Amino acid sequence: MNIQNIEAFCRLAEVEHYGKVADELGIAQPSLSRMIRRIEDEIGVNLFKPSGRNIKLTKMGKLYYQKVRKGLDEIQSGADTIKNIVDPYYGSIDLGFIFTLGPEIIPQLLKQFRSDPERANYKFKFWQGNTPRLLGHVKQETCDFSICSYLNNEPEIEFTHLMDQPLVAIVAKSHPYAKKSSISLAELSEIPMILCQDKTYFIENLFKKAGLPLNISCRVEEDQALAGLVSIDFGGAILPYNNLMPFHDIAVLPFETPMYRPVYLAKRKDIQLSTGPQVFEKFLKDKEFSLSL
Repeated sequence: MNIQNIEAFCRLAEVEHYGKVADELGIAQPSLSRMIRRIEDEIGVNLFKPSGRNIKLTKMGKLYYQKVRKGLDEIQSGADTIKNIVDPYYGSIDLGFIFTLGPEIIPQLLKQFRSDPERANYKFKFWQGNTPRLLGHVKQETCDFSICSYLNNEPEIEFTHLMDQPLVAIVAKSHPYAKKSSISLAELSEIPMILCQDKTYFIENLFKKAGLPLNISCRVEEDQALAGLVSIDFGGAILPYNNLMPFHDIAVLPFETPMYRPVYLAKRKDIQLSTGPQVFEKFLKDKEFSLSL
């Protein structure tokens, strides 16, 4: 069925006058009549009936109009969605990021990105989660890319190093370590530790490389819950520093030898990004990150 004929039918149903619609579409009235007749022949019913000098939809015509009008609107909506995605100034960016980036780093990045008038109208959709979950979103193309940790054995994913987050240890204010001005990994090996799921491999590897035991108290999904458990002395933890830490009932201890967690931009190797994500990716890769305690 010809979509041009359908569009002409819908317009005729709305205006109810052959001459006016033919003029509006820039075609001869007999041509418009033939377009309508082709639809009627194909579905086997009359869609219009005379009404004085005008026309009216028949009962079947009204039913047909309701269905095809909705279909045309969906087609237009689909076209508009794609145009918005690929528009160089009004595109859409689907971004995933790990929990520790949410309080400060992501808002700062977006503020800097949108400070350029040519980038101010991009729309964002966000996903938060641990690294395995975010990489799943990237693989399924739910996200254009994610800012997360590095994982081994991910052949579909291209990782680009973006920044290094300074790490600190946190303990309850009632813990003996809370009075220290700094701490070592060896001292943390002597107390129970709470691990966040998206940093489990990284933290375990820190202790393994140092040849130190790791006494795991429990694992949690996100950092705010972890800080709450630390505040009741359920265990200590190692986290990237953020300015919200002083608002929890915890002591924040820098390491005697500074330690950092690398953060990466992860995307599918085989994906062709639309304009908006390409612009944001370039912004991230060109940016110089400087994070400190």
